[in-house]
Amino acid sequence: MNALIEFRQVCKVYHMGDTDVWAANHISMQIYQGEFVAIVGQSGSGKSTCMNIIGCLDVPTSGTYLLDGRDVGQMNKNELAEIRNEKLGFIFQQYNLLPKLTLLENVEVPLMYAGVPRGERRERARIALEMVGLGDKLRHKPSQLSGGQQQRVSIARALVGEPAVILADEPTGALDSRTGREVLGLLKKLHEAGNTVVLITHDNFIAVQAQRIIRLEDGRVIYDGPADRPEAVVTPQLAGEGGAAV
Repeated sequence: MNALIEFRQVCKVYHMGDTDVWAANHISMQIYQGEFVAIVGQSGSGKSTCMNIIGCLDVPTSGTYLLDGRDVGQMNKNELAEIRNEKLGFIFQQYNLLPKLTLLENVEVPLMYAGVPRGERRERARIALEMVGLGDKLRHKPSQLSGGQQQRVSIARALVGEPAVILADEPTGALDSRTGREVLGLLKKLHEAGNTVVLITHDNFIAVQAQRIIRLEDGRVIYDGPADRPEAVVTPQLAGEGGAAV
């Protein structure tokens, strides 16, 4: 079975004056259809760089990134925008909802860019909002909702295009712990329904909700395996020199 997401020795180097900063340092990994994977690491670990590359918002300096078998590094800006629309559903920490639009209209936005006819996109947006428990608030504006409800709208917006990958970047970062648990529960339900979910986080508690953890440090993968192993959540600082997390 071919990987849905595959990094082959991916590097991303930023030139800062006379210094080269290796945000991604020969990262190789594979994520398959139907998996729930957390990419975890502290600030500066490379997780945001990986998210940007997976999300076709950036391309590697060297190495190869394949999304559903297509080499993203060879694409121009229009092709990148097209594959983002076709294959990816984004959930961000800051919900990025348009305040003047209703919830239904917010969820319709990706379908408008994809050229879906009005009647079909309305129906698909309604179904997506019902899936996240907001079917009774279609005409509300974002300002009328709690933070957790707004994040549910952003999840519905990510789902509406039936993407190959749901890419969630710190999706609970702006929420209190109880609401965060509800959002994580919803992501788990989406995974159980067959969706591929890639969760980007710095938080071990959140990461272990996934099936599998890919832990990064200094642009390198230091752990890739099941989330329920003790070494999955051991940081290098805690593990000691040559510790289990490496």
